[in-house]
Amino acid sequence: MDDPRVIAAVVSGVVALITAAFTHAFILRREREEKRREQEEKRLEERKTVQLEYLNPLRLYLIENHFRLSEILARLSDSQQQQEKPLLVIEQAAEISGKEAALYNGTGCYLVSSCYLTACLFGCLYRVRQVIPFLELSNKNDTELLALSTSVSLGFLRNLGIFYVTQFSIGTEMYNADDNRLLSYREFCDLLSDEKRSQWFYRLMDFYLQTGRGENLYRVNEALQSIKNLAEFLDHSVGGGESLAERYRLEGIDAL
Repeated sequence: MDDPRVIAAVVSGVVALITAAFTHAFILRREREEKRREQEEKRLEERKTVQLEYLNPLRLYLIENHFRLSEILARLSDSQQQQEKPLLVIEQAAEISGKEAALYNGTGCYLVSSCYLTACLFGCLYRVRQVIPFLELSNKNDTELLALSTSVSLGFLRNLGIFYVTQFSIGTEMYNADDNRLLSYREFCDLLSDEKRSQWFYRLMDFYLQTGRGENLYRVNEALQSIKNLAEFLDHSVGGGESLAERYRLEGIDAL
């Protein structure tokens, strides 16, 4: 063992083993880091896709419904007759079936477009509820999202409004799965002109007819507050600023 050549060979072998071990450990660590980076990039990409496909449309129709309902309440408060006449172009929901396009795009547009905006909201809520288990919202859990979205539904439900399961049915009707999109306003009007299909939207139509007559306004206020709560939750969770406040500022209204 005193032979220098033997000692050198042993030392060389030990060094080689140590070097190989460190190299292997380095490679494994780099591979793990690369895998974590790829997983994180994939997670961020999936989250972006979910935000674009599910949450952003929901935010849009929360905003549009809040603005429309607030506008209706403001006009009712300014009306000496306590009626919002643009909503009262028909007396009963069943009268909407089979109408000419001129009604949907003319005197009846305010009523029908109000129904359309809410139907789109139901469509967005329906889709989001389907993917809640797969959503990742910053420092929030899916239970809060479900609770807040249910609260929105309850606002439209109160006092025999739009029944809960009817909202689900409307939501499915509003989604074109083949094209992965909500129905356009024109497609919605075509749907209403079909007597059999339009019957599933009568409760929605009645909601706005009753509101136009100044009835059950407390449920409109409840829906507004619930919409505001969900919109603020989504603003905080996915970023992008205060969506409701920005919409009102664009209309020249300082406060909600």
